Amino acid sequence: MRCLRTAVILFASPLSLAAQAELPEGAGRDTVKKICGNCHEIESVISSRHTKIGWQQVTDDMISRGADGSESEMAAVVAYLTTWFGKINVNTAPAEDLERMLGLSDKEARAILSYREHNGTIKSFDELEKVPGLGPDKLKGKRNLIAFSQ
Repeated sequence: MRCLRTAVILFASPLSLAAQAELPEGAGRDTVKKICGNCHEIESVISSRHTKIGWQQVTDDMISRGADGSESEMAAVVAYLTTWFGKINVNTAPAEDLERMLGLSDKEARAILSYREHNGTIKSFDELEKVPGLGPDKLKGKRNLIAFSQ
């Protein structure tokens, strides 16, 4: 009976061993597990991607619902989730972030910056693929990492 109780506790726990294994090592990981895992299964936290602004909005919403953590802890949560489960807004991101998140070369990232400077915001993935100097094949597998607003 004791083993059954332990198994039920493990499976009912928001931080089951399986959920813990899904979070990559990195600064803020333990804070995410502590704060987010207190109310949610980690799988539900990371099931959708957001931009940094989007993760900030999610975190602010959770704070308004009672999530407890210091300002620095909440900033660590946003930074971690953005790094590992984020999207990048191609209309606002600096070249360095485009390189890091999308695996672009400096030349390709600067092509996006130049395009948006001369043409305004990029509205769709199809438009992004047509940016001169950008290899569209490089972006195919990264579509879920790209946002065009927020």
